[in-house]
Order: sequence, then structure tokens, then C-alpha cells
Amino acid sequence: MRAKKLLSWRALLGAALAISALTLLVWPNIPAQATQTGAEAAAASSGSVTVCLVTKDAPTRERTVNVAPWASQVLFTETLSYAGPCSSYGPPSALGNGTVRTYAQIAGTKPLTVGFVFPKATLTGMPTTMTDGHHCYDMNADGTVDEHTECVGGHERPLELPSQLTSLPGMPLKWALLNYNPMGHGPEHIYDTPHIDFHMYTQPKAERDAIRSGPCGLAINCDDYATATKPVPPQFLPQDYQDNGVAEAAMGNHLVDMNSPEWSSVAFTQTFIYGAYDSKISFLEPMITKAWLEGIATGVNPSRCWPIKQPQQWQIAGWYPQEYCIDYRANRGDYTVSMKNFKNSAA
Repeated sequence: MRAKKLLSWRALLGAALAISALTLLVWPNIPAQATQTGAEAAAASSGSVTVCLVTKDAPTRERTVNVAPWASQVLFTETLSYAGPCSSYGPPSALGNGTVRTYAQIAGTKPLTVGFVFPKATLTGMPTTMTDGHHCYDMNADGTVDEHTECVGGHERPLELPSQLTSLPGMPLKWALLNYNPMGHGPEHIYDTPHIDFHMYTQPKAERDAIRSGPCGLAINCDDYATATKPVPPQFLPQDYQDNGVAEAAMGNHLVDMNSPEWSSVAFTQTFIYGAYDSKISFLEPMITKAWLEGIATGVNPSRCWPIKQPQQWQIAGWYPQEYCIDYRANRGDYTVSMKNFKNSAA
């Protein structure tokens, strides 16, 4: 009986790979960033699904294909394949015992998924000091800098977004910033646990870089603090978000959802932050504890998505995500933190 089951499983896998190989012949010239309209129409009419086919013997070669739904599940188990069209990637940056980089999945001129991807090894060997020392200020003028009270930013990794994404018409996202906070940050008993901030900026990087360190707020220049905390007009402010004056150097202000569970005596695991500077939304930010990410890999926490609360109107017209997702892909041994379900919004 066991031999028959093994044979059946091998036959199933062989059939799945055969379907994939046939798909490559039927749609041989569909790169990750190409227009997917024809392939999607063919997939819909044939009852197939779009998959990025990646084999273990060629892990860097990715090809968008369409296969039967059952075959896609076999591919996700037995190969390095993943759902949707193949990704475009930004350059990697070293972190922990691995790397982190941005990625985007695109269908024609429409963004499908934009996010960060990093192997499981990235969460081991992470920095242990409070900060990388890039954004500090001697706030009490005692001649020394206390990294716990006079520095901000944790350990930052500025990241380029894929050019295939930033060149899309109506794409407001310009670049990305990952911050790892080994000891968390304030407010005390809310966000003071090890976590990672995943920023997607609509603000140009040069403008963000010009936000100076100083003695106000979270070690920010006082003039820049005043600019950062200028109120966002209510029609551009997402529901339930408010300004608590949490502005910091080289980042800007942070608007928090006061209905998020961590503000109701529930331990912080993940949340979504909006950034602001000079009365404008400047970044979108999933913020996730290291423990929550590790729990997904072990099966303690689920891979899932959450809705992103939207403003009545966006200041900049274009594509904006409606949900953010945290996922561990066991077949690839990596995490993705992404924003999905983009809608084109008028200003």
C-alpha cells in the first residue's frame, strides 16, 4: 500500500511538472514584468492559475506560467515556485545572517503586490545594540550621546524599489526603508519589544534625508519637528488615525490607529502606521514583532492579510494598497511582508 501511495505521489508530481513544461511551450515569452492580460485571459478560460515556476536546480531562473489549480499546489510543495506572476526585485542589503530586498508583482500596468522579501536566516544574527548611531543628538548637551534616549531609527536599511514598479504610470511609491529595533521604541509598554518597521515612502528620499537631528521630539530638529507635525487635512487622514507628536529625525511623524489592539491592553504583534511630513502622508508602514514573524515559520501564527484603512481622498492620485500581508513560504524558506489589492485612486 505504501509503495502504491509513493508511486501515485510521484506520478502526481510528474504530471504537475509536465503541465508546467507544456505551459512554457504555450506561453514561452512571458517575463515577470510583461503584460499579463493575454495569459490571464487564457488562464481564466482554461480554469488555470498563474504561477511563477522556479525549480530547485535553477533557483534564480523564474518563469511565469499557467497551470491547473491542483498542479500549482504540488509545485508550491515540491519546487521553489510561488503564486502569481514572477517578481521584479530591488538590490539586496545584508541583514542578520541573510539579506532583505524589495519585490513587486505586476500585471501589465497594474501593481499586484509590493513588499519586502528575506530568507529565514535574516532573523538570526540580527544586531543587538539599540541603534546603528546614524541619527543621534546630544539632547541634554552633556558631551555624550545616550543611545537609549538620544538616538532614533534602530538599524536602518534604505532599499530601492524595482524600476519596473517605480516606472508604472500612477505609482506613488518611490523607495523603501526597513528599520530593525532590537529593543523596540516608545511608547513604553506598547512598542518596546523587538520589531521591524517596513516603510514604503511616497516622499522623495532626498526630502526624507534632509529631516535633521535635534533636541525636539524624538531627537529631531525643532524646525523640522514643527514641519513634521503640521496637521494632515482631515479628508486625507485615514479613519481612526491620529497625531501623537511622534516625529523623529530622518523619518518624520508617525500617525497611529488608536483602535489597533495594542492600545487596548493587548500585546503588540503587528500594526499599520501612516507617516506624515509637512501636512502630507509620507509613508505607509506595516510594523511587526520579530516574535510574530518567527511564530509564522513554526506554525504558531498564521500567514494572513489585514485591511488598510483608507483616507477619504489621496493627496497624490495613483495606485494604493487596500491590505497588507505577512507570509512565510515554507518551500522557499523566506518571509514576505507585502501590500496588495491595489486600487487606482484619484486625488
